[in-house]
Amino acid sequence: MQTDFEYCVAIVLQDEGGLVNNPHDPGGTTNFGISQRAYPSLNIAALTKEQAAQIYYDDYWTPNNCGDVPLQLGLYFFTVCVMSGGMTATKLLQQLVGVTVDGAYGPHTSNAVHSFPAERHYEYLTLFIQHLMTLSDWGPFAKGWLNRVLRLASLAPPSQQP
Repeated sequence: MQTDFEYCVAIVLQDEGGLVNNPHDPGGTTNFGISQRAYPSLNIAALTKEQAAQIYYDDYWTPNNCGDVPLQLGLYFFTVCVMSGGMTATKLLQQLVGVTVDGAYGPHTSNAVHSFPAERHYEYLTLFIQHLMTLSDWGPFAKGWLNRVLRLASLAPPSQQP
């Protein structure tokens, strides 16, 4: 049986791709979405998919409480943690569920997330697109970011897949 993390990280790793050195990317060289800027002592070119998954678990999934969020919304939330950081992801989540927007995932946020209607989870992606459009590097990355968000929106949770 696949865990929620395994399901989500497989999608993130697919979307992040392999080794890239895009001159427009402020993170510098990246591999599986792990950037040289964020991990300056890591040999990014030699990074394996398994090592990247462990970084995602240790530095994104666990500290941002992604496992507490229902799976489909959790996939969106985890992806935003990876793309824009946990603070931004949590603030967007809090905005979605109507609690104080402070970037701290605590009991009030958790309760609101768990009572938020599943049929409205896609609204998180709308908030994320609105956030992305405010970024200075929206221009060169808009198409890729929008394609990624649209792909996320098209995925059915594992329990609803044929």
